[in-house]
Amino acid sequence: MNKRFLIVLLFLSTTLAGNTFAADDHSHGHDSHAAETGLSGLSLNNGQAWEMDEHTRTMSKKMRDTFFAGDHGSLEGLTSMGTELERQMQDLVKGCTMTGQAHDQLHVFLNSHVPTINALAQADNYKAARENAIRLKGQLETYRKHFK
Repeated sequence: MNKRFLIVLLFLSTTLAGNTFAADDHSHGHDSHAAETGLSGLSLNNGQAWEMDEHTRTMSKKMRDTFFAGDHGSLEGLTSMGTELERQMQDLVKGCTMTGQAHDQLHVFLNSHVPTINALAQADNYKAARENAIRLKGQLETYRKHFK
């Protein structure tokens, strides 16, 4: 079976893992979301995607570009991509100026997304790395549906 076809098939069939995230060094209430898990609280804004601040929008695009331009064919490529995504996530969190419901919804998303990025960066075998990359692709699609 074609390796790319298998990866696409796995991307489509993977569900998101429920994990928690709290940004310890972010000063405007991000750590209060530590108790939230998974994506169960993720919703649209009256049927529309939530508006992100310019910084979040820019960093999200950068992270998406990093993911799709990354080497998905080797453990080294995937973990390197995960490490870069971790750095970019730190930059996103440091520059966040959002407040209110859009900010809260972003954190519902991050509760699942950040642990997946961390697991990708720390994967010790190709199978685990690939599974986390598949989760990330699904999460990126979820992000596009819920945030603009």
